[in-house]
Amino acid sequence: MCLYFTIVFVVIVLPCLSYAQPKVWDLQGCIEYAYKNDVGLNQQILTTEAIGINYKQAKDNLWPNLSLTDAESFNFGNTINSNTNQVIHQNTSSNYPSLSSTVTLFNGFKYMNLVKENKQNYEASKLDIETQKNNLALNITAAYVQILFDHEAVNIAQHQIESDSVEVKRMEMFVAVGQTPEDSLLIIRAQLATDRAAKVTTQMQVELANVQLEQLMEMPIVVNFAIATPDENGISPDISSSAAEVYDIAARILPDEKSAALKTNAFETDLLVNKASLLPSLNLTGGLSTEYYSALTSTNYQTTYRDETIGYLQNNPSQLVTGPVLVTNTTSQPYSFSNQFKNNFSQVIALSLSVPIFNNFKARNNIRLAKIAVENARLNEQAVKNTLRKNVETAYTNQVAGSKTFIATKEQLISETRAFADMTKKFNVGLTNVTDYLVEENNYYKAVLANLQAKYQYIFETKVVAFYTGTPITK
Repeated sequence: MCLYFTIVFVVIVLPCLSYAQPKVWDLQGCIEYAYKNDVGLNQQILTTEAIGINYKQAKDNLWPNLSLTDAESFNFGNTINSNTNQVIHQNTSSNYPSLSSTVTLFNGFKYMNLVKENKQNYEASKLDIETQKNNLALNITAAYVQILFDHEAVNIAQHQIESDSVEVKRMEMFVAVGQTPEDSLLIIRAQLATDRAAKVTTQMQVELANVQLEQLMEMPIVVNFAIATPDENGISPDISSSAAEVYDIAARILPDEKSAALKTNAFETDLLVNKASLLPSLNLTGGLSTEYYSALTSTNYQTTYRDETIGYLQNNPSQLVTGPVLVTNTTSQPYSFSNQFKNNFSQVIALSLSVPIFNNFKARNNIRLAKIAVENARLNEQAVKNTLRKNVETAYTNQVAGSKTFIATKEQLISETRAFADMTKKFNVGLTNVTDYLVEENNYYKAVLANLQAKYQYIFETKVVAFYTGTPITK
């Protein structure tokens, strides 16, 4: 019987217990999950694959083409006899197989520049994937750090509740023995109610922060969503680099400016492609062909001599004269398919030169548009550089400000801790009233919360600056 219950526990109960345990997400796991499920990122990956196919096609266009055609036609009614050139009433059919190939010898280097342009677009698109990943990782990191702060805020609210609960019990004993007036108990009970309401509000902030992170990860809302708490006790407020130094590193290692530069180069190459339309093009064509015609016949001529009357004697017209006469016999038979295929087989090699003279100014207008696109790409490249520089400057300034705020709030917390400890001693021996005590208590917990917020804000800003200098966001 015991064995039976053991088997039931292992088979049924244990899987349920393991299922009930929520998965704990670390920052790396959140980012990797978002990479797999973010719609915009996956669309960019597909776009890059399509651009890669265009790049391959541009290279394949350098090869000669090769095409095989076979045309079969049927004629019903009158047709021309190939032997007599007379119109006859006969149903006929024709077949025209051909094999041809064309290679471009010169077209103003259009195809070569198209290969170069598509390669530049392909390389830029691959860098855009990395840029999108970086932006997604930064957004997820910000949401992740916010959850860490909100969890700490809940703990602080709970600690304040526990502290005030102890004071309420102590105050109830004092009121019961008449040592303390009842209004002091009412004041501290009101503070406890305020503490509990503040905790509920903070817990709701945790839930909202969880939802924000889950939405960034493209994950449906999960009950009891939990994240790992990293060890961030060793943070240092020291900042050694300058904003300019951070930007120089970011411009060198991040894909943003590289992608923009490649896109500018692609538009410049596209300008060369459009200019090629003003130049002549030279093509070499080679072809093999033959034909078959069902009405075509093969005629055989056979010449023989036959004795026939060729005249009479002059002095005796009744006496006929005979002699050999040349007679040609004609016979016709269908011309076989194999013979026609062989006898009609032909080869051709041709050079064709096309010189553009006038095309309604289409080529020149396309060149003007291409020049405008180049200038716009250059402006966009400068805008990308400006954006990266501004982002770095903002992140660096925030880190500097965060460092100072963290130091200031830490010093404030030290002072408030001492003040609150001193106030607690006075309150416990009756040297101060409950109002002053609660004011100092609120100041203390505000200082704790301010220092905590400054800590996590500084952690995030430090990660952002480190990211710009080449450190992975998860480190």
